[in-house]
Amino acid sequence: MKRAVSLTLSTLFILSFFLISPSSSMDLNPADSCWDNWERCRSRALESDMGVIRTTLALTLCDIALANCLLKAT
Repeated sequence: MKRAVSLTLSTLFILSFFLISPSSSMDLNPADSCWDNWERCRSRALESDMGVIRTTLALTLCDIALANCLLKAT
């Protein structure tokens, strides 16, 4: 009987530790991924050989996507 009680309590302790502790994805701020994506988009647009007008449009789209992502994150 003592063995069953100790096994039950240890199982509950282990399960509560995994269920209560926040996961690594919850620790991240959603706005951080927005900024990371914006930096990646911006660097790709600047490294491309699309010309001045298309590069300007690509940078504008990066800014619009950042604003959209930030609005959804809040």
